[in-house]
Amino acid sequence: MMRPLLLLFLNSIFNSAIGLTPTREIAPGVHMPLVGLGTWLYNSSVTADAVKTALSLGYTHIDTALGYKNAKGVAEALRGSKRPRSTYFITSKIPGGLGEAQALMQAEQNIADLGIKYVDLMLVHFPATWQGSGGKAARQAEWLALEKLVAHGKARAIGVSHYCQRHLEDILEVATVRPALNQVEYHVGMGSAGPNATDSKDWYDAHGITYMGFSPLCGPCGPGADQELIDGDLVTTIGQKYNKTGAQVALKWQVQQGIPIVPKSNKRDHQFENLDLFDLADGTPWVLSSSDMASLSGAKTPPVSGGGDGKTSGDCAVA
Repeated sequence: MMRPLLLLFLNSIFNSAIGLTPTREIAPGVHMPLVGLGTWLYNSSVTADAVKTALSLGYTHIDTALGYKNAKGVAEALRGSKRPRSTYFITSKIPGGLGEAQALMQAEQNIADLGIKYVDLMLVHFPATWQGSGGKAARQAEWLALEKLVAHGKARAIGVSHYCQRHLEDILEVATVRPALNQVEYHVGMGSAGPNATDSKDWYDAHGITYMGFSPLCGPCGPGADQELIDGDLVTTIGQKYNKTGAQVALKWQVQQGIPIVPKSNKRDHQFENLDLFDLADGTPWVLSSSDMASLSGAKTPPVSGGGDGKTSGDCAVA
């Protein structure tokens, strides 16, 4: 058993690590680190190694999903870290289009597979099944299941992913727990895109629902475009001013707007870069100038990838 004084010491260290990464309050008393580690497309073995490395670097937010099938890898890394549960933030997701009982069962199984007693944030992964069935009735039923997770202490906050305004309006008709967050594709190249590309970003901002970006470096954008936010001219030119990489500039553009992100990497040096977004070497805050922010916000490429046409994520077409 860990000695009480040692536990207090470890808590102080890891709470200090949390302090290194700014957070955003997404629900009353629930503070999400602005940078986390994504694990999409990683199997449990790769996930375990990636999460172990991330935790050793000071990451405090891990993003996963039932559909990723890597919960046991996350559990292995968390268990091996011996870190107190209060020192890390776990986001997970359950599929859309489920009935209330099935949604609750899958969420509880997912939490058990992660080896923890609760998640900090549980999301509905899509406004319907991946094949597009379910509709309004399923969205409302599934939301009520997530509210039970909160009531039972299994989730500190609940939200959605890939949702548009009208999907959220369905939920707000029945919700007694306010949705905390919508997680969607967002990156440089989409700063001036319309609502069908950004899944109604302005509406979420206006209604106090946190807008969170996945694929912040546009990994799914396809050959060529998937490198534009890493070594493209715009981001690397700006990066030279701050002695930062192009990828760091692209990520900084989002977190400077208060948008949480979950860039994915299983390489230690890339993970370090992705987290190193807040202070310069001398300890002074690193902030992109207003003109650099405007240039990044005005970029037209790479466009949204989900809809295949560069103009829509495809999510807003879901019934």
